[in-house]
Amino acid sequence: MTSEDPSFADMNGGSELRGAADRTGRKSGQDGRDRPRGRPRSEDRDVRARGGETLLRVGRIPYANLLPIYHALTAHFPLDHVRFVDGAPSELNRKLRGGRLDVSPSSSIEYGKNPDLYLLCPDISVSSRSKVMSVLLLSNEPVERLSDDPIAVTGASDTSVVLLEILLREYLGKRNRLVRTASPPAEALRRYVAYLAIGDEAIRASLDGTAKHVTDLGEWWRRETGTPFVFALWIVSREALPARRDALRSFARTLLSAKRIARDSLSRPEHLRIGPAWIPEEYRTAYWRNLSYDLAEEAEGLLRFFRLAHKIGRIASVPPLRFLEPG
Repeated sequence: MTSEDPSFADMNGGSELRGAADRTGRKSGQDGRDRPRGRPRSEDRDVRARGGETLLRVGRIPYANLLPIYHALTAHFPLDHVRFVDGAPSELNRKLRGGRLDVSPSSSIEYGKNPDLYLLCPDISVSSRSKVMSVLLLSNEPVERLSDDPIAVTGASDTSVVLLEILLREYLGKRNRLVRTASPPAEALRRYVAYLAIGDEAIRASLDGTAKHVTDLGEWWRRETGTPFVFALWIVSREALPARRDALRSFARTLLSAKRIARDSLSRPEHLRIGPAWIPEEYRTAYWRNLSYDLAEEAEGLLRFFRLAHKIGRIASVPPLRFLEPG
């Protein structure tokens, strides 16, 4: 199949992938709890061997911004050696860190915190050129006029929480305490001065008018720094390299091909309208136009983010970007 194939339109109808059956036929993402290293759950043991073949455990985030990549992967490439594991970014971070994933799109701050555990797939990211439209600070007052009271933040993200702290401290001089909450946006706003939402939750809250004021963190970052913001990187676990080096190199090459298919498809007007029907067409078009899957100019913004995260004490040092060597 080529990028012109009409099956690309199959992405319409929903961005919720959580709980989708993985390629082994089981439901994945059902248990986000970490287990001790020496006691892998039975599901993890099962996927390590299927007819003598080692399966590559690949994270899958159930948000709209990665739909084109996953669609290109599943529609255009044989993936019999891959098992997708669904989860929110913070959940996949834990699994990658704990050795339960081999490669995953994961929060950029996860790499910043633990660079010795990881390598990066080259030339691919999930970034915003300006507006990100799915990482939003919801508030009932303009952000400049927020009191010093605590701000609620989603438990689903790690990078966006650090980004918010940087923007508040470095550019507004605010030091609000950030409090993780599982409350939905409307409830959180009754208890806190603002709420940080990501993904479909953020888009729905914006469309529903949940808050009087909506601040797009990607747009705010671009205004202050002049650079794109890298929300996620495709991160490889170094622990997986001895047993899966060739498979990981092959998957990294496939990722770049999938990126080109996704980018080419999104460059055509008819495909800018893809996405779940509950999102208005004009919103979807703007959303895709602001999205970048590259890691060229974006790397400058990533390193700036790491420098600022180090400045406020959220990472120990500014890590070099180390990439998986091509095979």
